[in-house]
Amino acid sequence: MATRKIMLKKLEDGTVEAVSQSGARLVLGHAEGVFDPGEIAEIALAGCAILSSRRVTAGDEVRAEVSGEYNEEANRFDSFAETLFVKGDEEPGKLEQAVQDAIRENCTIARTYERGAKVKVSVEIEKK
Repeated sequence: MATRKIMLKKLEDGTVEAVSQSGARLVLGHAEGVFDPGEIAEIALAGCAILSSRRVTAGDEVRAEVSGEYNEEANRFDSFAETLFVKGDEEPGKLEQAVQDAIRENCTIARTYERGAKVKVSVEIEKK
């Protein structure tokens, strides 16, 4: 089983910078102009759907809309809804089925959310 790591660091302004092994960077937080962690969860889901279906939508215009039903009392998302909009030349029913199949087969994020991946948090205290 492969392990993928992303390093995160709290910045002076209270936002968090994430850096992937490939060098990609993303700033997140609860501030104007940055995505918060919940929005990133939604982005990951819809982005994964678009990327997972790219072989069957090659040459087509594709965009997505995603929303999460947030349960304030439990402080979690209870569900997500995403819609992919594909502008293509293929027969709509055939293309829709091909996109659905591609997402079901290839979208790691959707399968992870659906199965409820376990989360383990460790804290290591380091001296200044």
